[in-house]
Amino acid sequence: MMTARPSRFLPILTFLLAVAAVPGEAQSPAANAPGATVREYKKVFRTYPYSDPNPIPVVGRIYPYYRFDGYTNAPVDREWTVVELENAYLKVWVLPEIGGKIWAAFEKSTGKSFLYNNRVVKFRDIAMRGPWTSGGIEANYGIIGHTPNCATPVDYQVRTSADGGASVTVGTLDLLTRTVWRIEVGLPADRAYFTTRSYWYNGSALEQPYYTWMNGAIKAAGNLELVYPGTHHIGHGGEASAWPIDPATGRNLAFYEQNDFGPAKSYHVVGRHEGFFGGYWHDEDFGMARYAGRDEKLGKKAWIWGLSRNGMIWEDLLTDEDGQYVEVQSGRLFNQAAEDSTRTPFKHTGFAPHAADAWTEYWFPVKGTGGFVKADRHGALNVTIEKGRLRVAFSPTEAIEGPVEIKDGERVLFAGRVSLKPMQTWVQAVEGAKSADRVSVRIGDGAFEYEAAAETALSRPVASPADFNWESAFGAWTSGKEWIRQREYARARSALEASLAKDPHFVPALGDLAMLDLRERRDRAAWDRARLALSVDTYDPLANYVYGLASRRLGKTADAKDGFEVAVLSPAWRAAAWTELSKIYLSEGRLREAEEYAVKAAGSEPTSLDPWQLRATIARLRNDSASARTHLDRLASIDGLNHFQRFERHLLAPQDESARRDFLSGVRNEMPHETFLELAAWYGSVGRTADARRVLALAPGATEVLYWRAWLAALENDAEAATLLREAEAASPEMVFPFRAESLDVFEWAAQKAPGWKAKYYLALVRWALNDLDGARELLERVGDEPRYAPFYAARAEAMAAVSRARARADLERAIDLDPRAWRFGKRLAEHLLQDGEVEQARQVAARYAAAEPSNYVIGMLHARTLLRAGRYAEADALLRRLEVLPFEGAIEGRLLYREAQLMLGVESLRASRFDSLLERVKAAREWPEHLGAGKPYPEQVDERLEDWLQALGLERSGRTAEAEAVWKRVSADRRPGFGLLLNALALKRLGRAAEAGRALDEWASAAKDSSLAAWGKSVFAGSPVPLPPAVRDLEPRVFAHVSSY
Repeated sequence: MMTARPSRFLPILTFLLAVAAVPGEAQSPAANAPGATVREYKKVFRTYPYSDPNPIPVVGRIYPYYRFDGYTNAPVDREWTVVELENAYLKVWVLPEIGGKIWAAFEKSTGKSFLYNNRVVKFRDIAMRGPWTSGGIEANYGIIGHTPNCATPVDYQVRTSADGGASVTVGTLDLLTRTVWRIEVGLPADRAYFTTRSYWYNGSALEQPYYTWMNGAIKAAGNLELVYPGTHHIGHGGEASAWPIDPATGRNLAFYEQNDFGPAKSYHVVGRHEGFFGGYWHDEDFGMARYAGRDEKLGKKAWIWGLSRNGMIWEDLLTDEDGQYVEVQSGRLFNQAAEDSTRTPFKHTGFAPHAADAWTEYWFPVKGTGGFVKADRHGALNVTIEKGRLRVAFSPTEAIEGPVEIKDGERVLFAGRVSLKPMQTWVQAVEGAKSADRVSVRIGDGAFEYEAAAETALSRPVASPADFNWESAFGAWTSGKEWIRQREYARARSALEASLAKDPHFVPALGDLAMLDLRERRDRAAWDRARLALSVDTYDPLANYVYGLASRRLGKTADAKDGFEVAVLSPAWRAAAWTELSKIYLSEGRLREAEEYAVKAAGSEPTSLDPWQLRATIARLRNDSASARTHLDRLASIDGLNHFQRFERHLLAPQDESARRDFLSGVRNEMPHETFLELAAWYGSVGRTADARRVLALAPGATEVLYWRAWLAALENDAEAATLLREAEAASPEMVFPFRAESLDVFEWAAQKAPGWKAKYYLALVRWALNDLDGARELLERVGDEPRYAPFYAARAEAMAAVSRARARADLERAIDLDPRAWRFGKRLAEHLLQDGEVEQARQVAARYAAAEPSNYVIGMLHARTLLRAGRYAEADALLRRLEVLPFEGAIEGRLLYREAQLMLGVESLRASRFDSLLERVKAAREWPEHLGAGKPYPEQVDERLEDWLQALGLERSGRTAEAEAVWKRVSADRRPGFGLLLNALALKRLGRAAEAGRALDEWASAAKDSSLAAWGKSVFAGSPVPLPPAVRDLEPRVFAHVSSY
């Protein structure tokens, strides 16, 4: 197990412990009180903890976040905070220290959890930052699934409402997108459902990626049916197939147990106008449903690990005794779009600046219905024909009293009245209907209605035009826009520049590239591009908005106002432009104009936070406390966890210690200093330097906070700036990862004022994060070899590797000199040496660290890789047989290393004419040892043609020619793509089928990765093999090159 250094987190932990001791404002009702109750307590779970945060800045897609690399099979008993919501029908657990996850939800009459209830907390390396746990419901916002905060503490507050309901709101700041997300998990007083009310806000001035999915889990056992109305399912790449019946196999994919083929499954189900989905355990006559208005949640996804051992090993990896699970997910978009989805109708989308989004979902159990064909917030209904009779079953979530009517077309089959309590299942069997296809059901006075013949099939296209021109200016711009929305900014720039190369005046590409320039603080370039776009179309809204932002940054205030004033002509940009105008006028101290534009912005986007924050600030500056509090109340009603409104209440009453405590106690997330810095950045954006200083004076003593305080003091010519800068320079650089564009000014000032290396290092990280790698390199070079801080050299090695391999190696060796026990530096040096072909030195480095940390499977696998590269196959085999790997999702590296070791040992046996040993090694190469972190997929997913070839050679050399020929025939019949297709061609040639062999060879060569590999394959086929090109590193050709002459 890899362990963390707790000293890195002492300032933050001290702050969290201090505020945790302050009681929150919400009070839990007594457990026996009417309605819903909420209580907060500690519960012990068997926990498999995570540890070992990476201290090296990894500037990339998830920076400034860092990964955790320590996982264990050794559990501990640990207390976790549980917020429990309970009414007469349901009990719901929420764990705010594990990402605010809804851990379990119980239906009280049966005692069953209608979500997957994992009774252990078993962290495994699955999420963006590593640690993740299965079960319950996990919220995801930002750029991709398993949000950076899914395993760490988030902010939360509990409350009760006048109508008897209770709730807990969880949420935090996502640093990747500078957005805030909240979920209020609510339990009504008298309903058998709980709600999740999501609120997501982009407070930045730029468009951000838009990804949000709720990831629920339900158990897989019990004859589970996935109740997903639809006609098609689409994949992450946008590819479409029929649902629920698989046309290739006839399987009903809606039944879990019929998915016993292929890899893991992602079914984004589309094609019917319905707002519900769920699952039903037919063996238990029990299920769960989720409902939302379709305009609020379009996406309905089911995800299955896969029923082969490749998927089922995750049952043991993620739980102790609760079995396998299936994920039931809901999204704002139709699918979780991956890169390939760009070229389908199911593209990515963006989150507009200063835009807010909110939606509500209902989650509830279903009991005694035998399944369901419709569900909404009132309950779930099933309609079936059983033994010639129509059976209607309804599981209500609320009390319903009133008429009920069942019809077959226009013919009434049953009419009566019901008086139902929540979870009191009503069942009615009637005669007279031969089919359920024309049945309609009405329960209560319009409370629940179902009509089987209602038109729900949709005509939305699921494929893009085959002749769409991706090479056109519009096509390249579309690609660039897609990369922006995936936070792949370097690739976006290339695509947008390609668009402009085809049409230099293509306004959409000019606007998006200007926005990208702004994101990277290339302010003058953004201004020039925006002006060029405006010279083509003076009313283009994006160009005007970017022109306004760039002008303001360049100090061209009149131009900035001009840009925003024209941008408001477009309704889509109106709220953002008015917000930015209000900020300009507030910065100028012109409160009347600032208020006017803030009012307009609030009217255009009523749940946007910035207009209300502006109005509250303006009212305070006017000494209008009553109006300020009114605006702060409005903020609290929109965002219950809003830290700005709590801090402003403290500013309104600075002598009131309770207001100060209330503000501090609300910041409970993993990185509290980032919350304070975000507030300070906001005050800075409206010219309120004094307020920014006040908020940071209350912040935990994080290093970046100290630099900001020093800079802000300097802006006000305060002599305290020098003292604060000395404190900042003396503070530890551990886990300090600045990233905000606003921090450029801070660290540029500090780098000029401070004699040491740290400010330059931090400035380099910010520039690197803003895609200015050349500027970062220059700064890192200027630092020289002054730091006695190993992660600095590892970071500089990464930055320099592309321009100076020698310098990068020297920096990694320096890092090891400074911290010889830290495994990451040894790993990076060994990998660097391997890339440079210095195999023996790489092996020695890896061996040293593997000996020091024998349970570190990351180093263990690297050591095995160096052994294989060094030709020490038996040693690699012995190492891999004793290594225990806790994998990340989809990892097969351990098995690939094991396969290579067995195959190369087989090659050695062939050369030594030990044919029985060769056959044993081939048999071993087909194995998937699960201690190496991967289970075996279904046979059709595994390409064993190389193993077959070696087996045939061994049989042939052993005199077992008939058996060998049978294996050659097996290889010749397998026409799957990949390297094995070359073996297919060679097998056909051996069998005398020359024409087929030639066609197979041509097919393989045309699909080969590069021409040198194709030329080598053709030489082997011709019987005069040339040496394998050194650049080819794939396993199959490397192994086959050793036996191609046999």
